[in-house]
Amino acid sequence: MAPKTERLEMRLDADTIERMDAWRTEQDDVPSRSEAVRRLLEVGLEANTKEGFRLSKSERLMTWMLSEIMKNQIEARGGKDAKHDMESVRLIQQSLYGGHFWALIWEMTGVMHDHVDNPKAVRTVVDTLDMWQFIERAYAGFDDAEKKRIETEVPYRGKHPKFIGFDGNNEGEYYSIARFLIEELNRFQDFKGRSLNSHSPQVGRYQRMAAAFDPIRAKLVGREMTSDEVIELLKID
Repeated sequence: MAPKTERLEMRLDADTIERMDAWRTEQDDVPSRSEAVRRLLEVGLEANTKEGFRLSKSERLMTWMLSEIMKNQIEARGGKDAKHDMESVRLIQQSLYGGHFWALIWEMTGVMHDHVDNPKAVRTVVDTLDMWQFIERAYAGFDDAEKKRIETEVPYRGKHPKFIGFDGNNEGEYYSIARFLIEELNRFQDFKGRSLNSHSPQVGRYQRMAAAFDPIRAKLVGREMTSDEVIELLKID
């Protein structure tokens, strides 16, 4: 039994039709316009799947030229990493030869992924790091009596309060953003060298703390946080 199909009518401008006609005449079997639309639609849909990575002819040529440049540079440089780097170049070139673009997705997962950081997550991380810088700096300037008071009023959290990071398992995006800001962009250097893995979810609490900190921060002109302000934030669950 032939697969069930559905009629779909569409209108295209003259320029698009001309480009489509040019494409279909380059195909070995010169498909009809309707068949050309179907094939191009399949290509477009497949390209937007995780497995559908494709390169146009011009992109293949550019990738090939870049891989040749890389190969020449690796050969000239030498060194202990040369063999590993050359294997990467060979994989790229062999994938281009055979059209095995899926192999690049399999072997180069660190590059060939679909993840893009959520801007809201970036904002949450930045607000959190900014807030904790103020908390830690203020706490370091308190005398022993104020520190004791904080420890008494906020059990467990009030003794040497520090930013402990995000849950690496359940808050991976936030954890990754924080590490990138601190380790790669050299921002918020007060936290450099820490593991940043809290091993327990923290995002919700940090968001609530940051919301309460926002009006406080507006008043922090020429002064640090008071012990009352620090206590207010640390008490938030």
